[in-house]
Amino acid sequence: MLNDTLNTKDLHYKTSIETTANKKLIFSALNEELHAWWGNISNSNFETGGQFTITFENGYWWTFKILEHTPDKELVWKCIDGEPEFNKEWIGHVLHWHIEEKDKKTILNFHQIGLTPNIACYDICSSTWNRFLTENLKNFVELKI
Repeated sequence: MLNDTLNTKDLHYKTSIETTANKKLIFSALNEELHAWWGNISNSNFETGGQFTITFENGYWWTFKILEHTPDKELVWKCIDGEPEFNKEWIGHVLHWHIEEKDKKTILNFHQIGLTPNIACYDICSSTWNRFLTENLKNFVELKI
């Protein structure tokens, strides 16, 4: 019998990275410097209520609305549009970034609400996020130290 107390929120993709880069470097990388580690950015307005579009070399794109923009601490984005031929499953997903400093390290916690094992793109999206965050983003900010 399934555990009736299972929290479905726990099924959504989550990951964390720990770095010696400070929270200001991390926050900047999640805003104006997204192009350096994630994809090409256009139509950007990095503030609460703003939006941005990210495009990749293969032509795939998503547009995000910024629901929360707390400098050096927290970002919340909602996917509001995307490439019609690829992965419209993301539309409506909420991406939550939380930055904290602990024991002379900075921890970035990432949670994509909507990216669960029951959607078609979960395996490819979660492995791609792992690469973007644990390799691209982490390397990018640590090179700036």
